[in-house]
Amino acid sequence: MAAAKDWKVHHVDVKTAFLNAKMDKEMYIKLPYGAASGEAGQANRLSIALYGTERARRLWGSELDKELKDMGAARSKVDPCLYKWCHPVHGIFYSLVYVDELIVAAKSLAGVKAAKAYVATKFDVRDMDEVKDIIGMTVMRDRAAKVITLSNPGHVMALLEAFGMENSTPNKTPMSSGAKLFRTGENLLPEVNRYAELVGSLLYLSTTTRPDIAFAVGVLSRYMSCPEEEHMPSAKGVLRYMRGTTRLGVVYGGDEPLHGYVDADWAGDTDGGR
Repeated sequence: MAAAKDWKVHHVDVKTAFLNAKMDKEMYIKLPYGAASGEAGQANRLSIALYGTERARRLWGSELDKELKDMGAARSKVDPCLYKWCHPVHGIFYSLVYVDELIVAAKSLAGVKAAKAYVATKFDVRDMDEVKDIIGMTVMRDRAAKVITLSNPGHVMALLEAFGMENSTPNKTPMSSGAKLFRTGENLLPEVNRYAELVGSLLYLSTTTRPDIAFAVGVLSRYMSCPEEEHMPSAKGVLRYMRGTTRLGVVYGGDEPLHGYVDADWAGDTDGGR
């Protein structure tokens, strides 16, 4: 919506977010050596949520939800991280929340500033102005074309380096059309966690900025619990494809309707016949 309507989109970060919520249950901690007050080893009751405690995230989420609703925001019924305001002066604007980071979008710069100013009265925030990156994703904007592109080149490069593929020869596709993976129960991969780490990272990318690898990663994820040696080269083949497409991403914008396509291959799954 922000891309198609050419809205302003800004980024706000709440400092030490979890410390803004009060602890709702009786919980004690022991003071570490070198504490400013009290005796080391002494048990003290927590009055506010603390990083590392089980309830800290939930308490912070509830506190932020309360404050946003107090300022007139309505929480989306389909996405609990999305809030909508109907301001009497600045019109409609939206906020997207991810833990301690807020993205604010509005038609006018004055509307964005009004939303940020209100949040700043409730929490200690860092105003990061126009959004450039969010939760590791790079945000690029072409205002003339009314498009916003989300990509994740940093994550891709880190993944390539972690698996020693930064200098590999790029593949043209994530998985060749003739690739057939099976579960034989033999030649099990000794490093099971390594395979799961790779496929899990690829799954994250496929659901955020790289839907072009979704099919290949979906096939690879079927063997996460018991991968075999022949599965690892296929997983690294996706990395080789990303080696040549590091900066690709999802492009939002325009007024064209959304189209979806389904490719049914009539039980072409050779492993399970699905």
